[in-house]
Formats: sequence, C-alpha cells, structure tokens
Amino acid sequence: MKNNQNIKQIISSNLAQISTHDVMSKSILTVYEGWSIKRLSLFFLKHHISGAPVIAADDELVGVVTQSDIIKFESSDPDKQQIQKLIRDYCGPFGQEADETEVVRIQQRANEYCTVNSIMTKEVLSIDLNSHLDDAYKMMVSKNIHRLFVTQKGLLIGVLTAMDILRMLNQE
Repeated sequence: MKNNQNIKQIISSNLAQISTHDVMSKSILTVYEGWSIKRLSLFFLKHHISGAPVIAADDELVGVVTQSDIIKFESSDPDKQQIQKLIRDYCGPFGQEADETEVVRIQQRANEYCTVNSIMTKEVLSIDLNSHLDDAYKMMVSKNIHRLFVTQKGLLIGVLTAMDILRMLNQE
C-alpha cells in the first residue's frame, strides 16, 4: 500500500510540471450532429479512432460521441418513444403517419436514419490549455473518461487522451 502511495506521488509531481499543451493532439477530427450512426461508424473505422467531439452546423461544440455509444445503440431495441422520434425525423414534422410496414423498415435501418445527436453525450468535459497533466489525469480518472477536450478561451483547440499521457510516460 505504501509503495502505491509513493508511485502516485512521483507520477503526480512529474505530471504537475508538464503542460497539457505539450502532450495534447492538435489535430482534431470532429463529427456533425446530423450524421447518421452508419456514417459515424464508417468515420471511426476510416480514421482508427474511438471517439470524437460533436459540432453543430455553426461549428459549436455540442457533445461527444464514442464507439461505446454506437454499441449501446446497436445492441438495444428502440422503445416506442424512440420509434416515434425516428418516424418524425424520417417523415418530417408535417409528414404523414407511417404504416406498420414503414415502421418495421425504419427500425431495421435505424443506423441509417438515427443521427449522432440522438446517441451523443451532451456533457462535454474540457480542460484549459494552460492546465497541467496532473489535473487532466485526475479529471479523467474521477469522471471515468478516456479523453478531454482542450480549450483556450472556450474554443476547442486540441484533445488529450489517456493514450497521449501513457505515450508521454513511456518516453521518460
């Protein structure tokens, strides 16, 4: 137990000397809230990533979406309320009522009709550019997350992942 405390203190004191800016990835791949789940899945596969910030049409940061969100979506059967939302999204607010055959077709192709907005997490956790890595890793551990968005004056400028921190520790 005492060895664990010593290791934590050593790591924390080392990370307190390193700026988030020095470790973060400056290249940010974003997704749009209106993309289909299918398009999102293909995007993740193409870029070999497991999550991304979600932006609206006006480039405002509105959420975050991960492979876990896709898996949860694809492994659950939509309830009646979700089906009605799918029908509204598909037919439009002034569209006609969908018959039973159309409802079944929409359910079967939900990953093409549902949007990122319907599965994303709206709470976005971020850290300021000038923060130190010990603050970042403590936040990641306490919130049980794998990535933090790095901001400067409220604008998204980078992303810091758990893997970025591990790579940095491996270099020492």
